[in-house]
Amino acid sequence: MRRILLIIFLFIWQGCLYAQEDFFSRLPIVIINTDIDAVTGQPAPIVDEPKVSASMKIIYVNDETGNWLADSTNPDRLQYDGRIAIEIRGSTSQLTEKKSYGFETRLADGVSNNNVSLLGMPKEHDWILNGFYYEDSYLRDPLTYTLGRRTGHYAPRTHYCELFLNGTYQGLYLFSEKIKRDKNRVDIKKMDDDDNAEPAVTGGYIFKADRVMPNDSLAWVTTSNDDSYSVSYVYHTPKPADITPEQCTYLHDYFFAFMDAVAMDDTSEVSGYPSFIDVLSFIDYMIVSELGSNVDVYQLSTFFHKDRQKKLCAGPLWDFNFAYGNDHIGRSRYDVWQFDNGTNTGSPFWKQLFESPYFHRRLVARWYELTIGGPLAYDTVMALIDSLEAAHYDAVPRDKARWPHLVADYDYHMWIMRQWISDRYEWINKQFQEDAEELTVEPQLSPNPTNGILNLVGIAKGDNVELVEVYDMQGALVIRRTVNESTSVIDISSLPADIYMTRTVIDGRSVYQKIVKL
Repeated sequence: MRRILLIIFLFIWQGCLYAQEDFFSRLPIVIINTDIDAVTGQPAPIVDEPKVSASMKIIYVNDETGNWLADSTNPDRLQYDGRIAIEIRGSTSQLTEKKSYGFETRLADGVSNNNVSLLGMPKEHDWILNGFYYEDSYLRDPLTYTLGRRTGHYAPRTHYCELFLNGTYQGLYLFSEKIKRDKNRVDIKKMDDDDNAEPAVTGGYIFKADRVMPNDSLAWVTTSNDDSYSVSYVYHTPKPADITPEQCTYLHDYFFAFMDAVAMDDTSEVSGYPSFIDVLSFIDYMIVSELGSNVDVYQLSTFFHKDRQKKLCAGPLWDFNFAYGNDHIGRSRYDVWQFDNGTNTGSPFWKQLFESPYFHRRLVARWYELTIGGPLAYDTVMALIDSLEAAHYDAVPRDKARWPHLVADYDYHMWIMRQWISDRYEWINKQFQEDAEELTVEPQLSPNPTNGILNLVGIAKGDNVELVEVYDMQGALVIRRTVNESTSVIDISSLPADIYMTRTVIDGRSVYQKIVKL
C-alpha cells in the first residue's frame, strides 16, 4: 500500500513540478501573466496580432547566483516588474506547440513604451523570446550572433532564461533583442515622411529578403541564382505604413543599380559595386553565414541596412536555427556553398560576388584573418560553444520534459554538431587552399613543401617577428613557436603529412601562408 501511495505521490509531484514555488534555475526566470479576459474570465490567449496586455516579472540578479521562483514577490530579486504587450511571432514556428513571442515593455498605463535595460542589454522596449522549437542545441542563434559581433558588426544580444506563462512552465528560451533602428542596435538615421530628396532620402533603411507575411509590404522581387524561383524583399524600416513613394523609389533604384554593377563585375570604386556596398560587411556576412551553412540565408531572414549618405551593408545576422547541420532534409551540409546548393540560393548577386576576383581575393584573405588566430578560429568557436552549453545545460532536461520534440539525446546531438563544424572548417579551407597561394608575402617559411624543418626567411631589417602558429585544415592550432633573432627555425616534423596554414605575426600584423608537409 505504501508503495502504491508513493507512486501516486511521485506522479502528482512530477505533474506539478514546474508550478511549485521551490522551482530553482541558474538562469533568469521570466514570469508572464496575461490580463483576464472580461468575457471568459480566463487569462487572455496570446495571438499573432494584436498584442495582448500582460504583466511580466524577471527574477534575476546576476549570472553567478541562482534564481528561485519563490522570489517573485521579492523586489530585491526582480530586475523587471511591470507591464508588457505580447504576441506570437515567427512564420513556420507559429505552427509549433512551443511558441516564440515578441513583446514590448510598457509603462504602467499599458500603452506608452518603456525603454529599459534587461539582462545586461542596452535600454529598449522591443524584445523577443525565442522558443528553440526546431533547434536541439539551444545555441545556434546566440553562437552566430556572438560570432557576428566579434567580426565587428552589430548582431542581436541574447540571454538564456526559463519562462512561466500564466502559471505554466514553458521551458528554456532565448531572451533576445529585436532587429530595429536604435543607437544600440542598427545605428542609422531616423527617416521622416518629408525625407524625400537627397541627402535625406539616402537613409536610413532596413529591409530584408524574406517571405511576405500579412503585415509586410513587398518592396521588389528578383530572380534566384538558378532562375528557378523568385526572391522577395520587404520593407522593415521605415515601417511599410510610413515609408513614402519617393523613399521606395530611391531604395529600389539603388539596390538594382548595385545588382547591375555586380552582374557586370564592375569593380570601380566610383561607379562599380564597391561604390554601392560596404564590401567588408558583405564579406563578413557571407563568411559567418557559410560557416554555419544556414539553409535560409540569402533567401529568407536576410537583412540589409543603409544609413544616410553611406553605402549599403549586409546584416544584421538573423535566424540560424537551420544551420550547422541542423536540417532534416539534408540542406545544411558541410560540403556545399549555400548560394549554389540548388535551393534557397537567393538573388544572383551573392554567387556573382563570390566569383568576382576583386571580392573573392578579399573574402579569402578575410577568412584566414578571422579563422587563423582570429575571432572565428576553430578553437575559439569551440570554446564559445562550450560556454553557451554550460550556461543552459541544467535547463535542458526540464525543457525536454515539457516539450519532448525532435531529438531526445541532447549530448549526442551536440557531439554530432561539433563534428559537423570540424568538417565544415576542413571543407572551406580546402576550397580556399589554392587561393591561399596568393596571400603569401615575405617573410615566409621555406622550403615549401617541407619534410618538417621550416626556416623563416625574408625578414626585413627592423621587423619584429613575434611568433609563428601552424593550423590544421579544421582550423585547430597545432603548433605555436616564439621567434627571435637566434631562433628562426620551426620544426613541424611531428605533424602528419597534410596541408597546413601558418600565421606569422610581425609587429602586430599577420602574414598567412599555406604549407605542404610531406
